[in-house]
Amino acid sequence: MGKTASMGDLFGGEAGDGWLNLPRVGTDALADVDIGVIGIGSATPYPVGSYCHDAPDAIRASRSWPTILDQHDFDLFDVVPSSGVIPDGVSAGDLGNLDVVDDAAPEITAENRRRIREAITAMLEAGTSPFVLGGDDSVPIPVLESYCGFEGGPISILQIDAHIDWRDEVGGETQGLSSNMRRASEMAHVGSIVQLAARGIGSARKHEVEAALDYGVAFHTMRRLRESGGIERAIADLPEGVPVYVALDVDSLDPTLMPAVIGAAQGGLDYWQMMDIFEAIEARAPICGFNMVELMPSRDVNGQGALMASRLGLSMLGLMARQIASGPA
Repeated sequence: MGKTASMGDLFGGEAGDGWLNLPRVGTDALADVDIGVIGIGSATPYPVGSYCHDAPDAIRASRSWPTILDQHDFDLFDVVPSSGVIPDGVSAGDLGNLDVVDDAAPEITAENRRRIREAITAMLEAGTSPFVLGGDDSVPIPVLESYCGFEGGPISILQIDAHIDWRDEVGGETQGLSSNMRRASEMAHVGSIVQLAARGIGSARKHEVEAALDYGVAFHTMRRLRESGGIERAIADLPEGVPVYVALDVDSLDPTLMPAVIGAAQGGLDYWQMMDIFEAIEARAPICGFNMVELMPSRDVNGQGALMASRLGLSMLGLMARQIASGPA
């Protein structure tokens, strides 16, 4: 059988650099990078394993060819002519994958978290906005810890996730994927947490929901988001103008669109609802960081999950770049 043609074959062959053919950059060049893409396959996996460790490479491989970011994107610009996804004067680069290890041993996970904090802190100190391709949902914990000295001051979090992730511990592990928002709530530099798309049954029990409500989490469940004006009401709960970190778990999408997850829950977001959310965030507050986690390549179907993840990442990259180009509100 012959090779199946790809978009790269049609429009100029395979990309030779980073995700979306972004230039590869090192930590020594961060001063010239506005948005830094970094793959982080593992932080603190449970003993079941780091099932998303290869997700960054799957996302990179699914949508990259020379000049892709120079093409007109109808999802971002409709029919207003554009010169590409990233405006002139804004720079983005791919730092590659952080050297972390797929292992649940405590000494390994502690070292993973240290390396993540070191890398993200270096980016923030250079004025580079972190754009993280995970990895399971334990990755955001050390990423968010790194914002303790963020010059923009306290940050908000917009969590887009089918699950609320407020477990204090699972099997004695406090840094795992079911605990990321619980740990974030304990960080002095984190203020408002707005949660979108919770639905179905996950690991939360009565006291986790109560703890999140006591903290002041603004919940906008999937049922509420589907109501007329639901997305607008959800984003209005973000403090206007306060830097927001967007924590996206791809299981927030409906499994018909995103099969490559471990915790599929029916009735999730569709592509255009996610785009509406992204654009509403862009209009509401400066995006100071982004992570996309929980893509499980081993469960993908014909690469459609990775393709969707890459498409959503491309959209967020373009919106963050547009914010930077327009300057402070």
